[in-house]
Amino acid sequence: MLYFFTILITLSSCACLKYSSVDTLYKKGVQAYTDERWSECIVQFEEALHLYKLHKSVLNNCRTQCNVPQHTSSIKENIDDLKIYEKYFIQRNCLNDCQDKGFNDLNLYSDIEESVLEKIQMKTPYEFLHVCYFQMNNLPKAASSAYTYLVANPESDQMKNNLQFYIEQQEVDRNEIVDLDGEDWKVLYKLGVRSYNQGNWGETVAAMEEVLTDYITSENSCRVDCEKLPEQQWSSEFVITTSNNMAAILQCKQLCQDKLKFFGYNSGLEFLADILNYLQISYYHLDRFDDAAKMVASHLAILPTDEDMIVNKNIYKTLAKEGAFVERPDIAHYVKRDMYEKILLDIFHQGSNYHINSNFI
Repeated sequence: MLYFFTILITLSSCACLKYSSVDTLYKKGVQAYTDERWSECIVQFEEALHLYKLHKSVLNNCRTQCNVPQHTSSIKENIDDLKIYEKYFIQRNCLNDCQDKGFNDLNLYSDIEESVLEKIQMKTPYEFLHVCYFQMNNLPKAASSAYTYLVANPESDQMKNNLQFYIEQQEVDRNEIVDLDGEDWKVLYKLGVRSYNQGNWGETVAAMEEVLTDYITSENSCRVDCEKLPEQQWSSEFVITTSNNMAAILQCKQLCQDKLKFFGYNSGLEFLADILNYLQISYYHLDRFDDAAKMVASHLAILPTDEDMIVNKNIYKTLAKEGAFVERPDIAHYVKRDMYEKILLDIFHQGSNYHINSNFI
């Protein structure tokens, strides 16, 4: 009985154990790299990245879940904008409960040092990992690690040279070099472009339709990440401090489109417009003129003065059903949100010099 009781205590204690923190694993990875312990370097950094993804999933799931809490307001009249206080108090309680449960369920530490968090978000672990994999003679994984870092840091000439070196090695198949942190839409985009170039219109439509949905979902995930409170200049005036934080969050959300720079696009709007163009051409070749008209309308919502697309619209008017020129709801929402965020940031940065454009009202 004593032996059985001891086992119960041991099992109970194990249930309370937490994983190593992301901070500890990252620092151990750096130390292993410095000491040229290459296999340990790989183990520590990969585990740090794994725990970071779990940590991020808890935060983003809770932020999404608590963003629009369903409740019956206790305030019947919105006197002095008090309902906004109620909204944030309820959202606060939801976030606290959700995050406590999420981190406890996964036995994770809830905090990551700011400096470590920034390095992971900039893909710095892959800057170490490509060397560690190279030293372990795993050139395919080294090449993918270099590419993964380069996607987030396209200005790095040194990593471009490293990647080119790997591509030239016999052991490396350039077609198998992947972004180890890549989202599905990146793979689908490449498949869609390849199908388009080969004139496989059905395959192009299947890939690019998924690209649209998956890219918007991916960007929304990036935007949710921005809800972590930024470091801003503090003011004794509540409204000024709050406004500074809100502007920093909006600016961060706008920067989520920067992930497209490696693909040669300057913004999410530009990328989505191009995908819609691929789709309207593919639908045309499939004789699906109503679907093509919807893509044209959505494209014009992004670029209303695009002369080629205006010409296309006039052509489809003779081919598609009346009323077919309807914008996709996800594109309409994306365009309006992007426009309003830019307006708000203009108001913030221009201060009292800002003049409201009546076209936006």
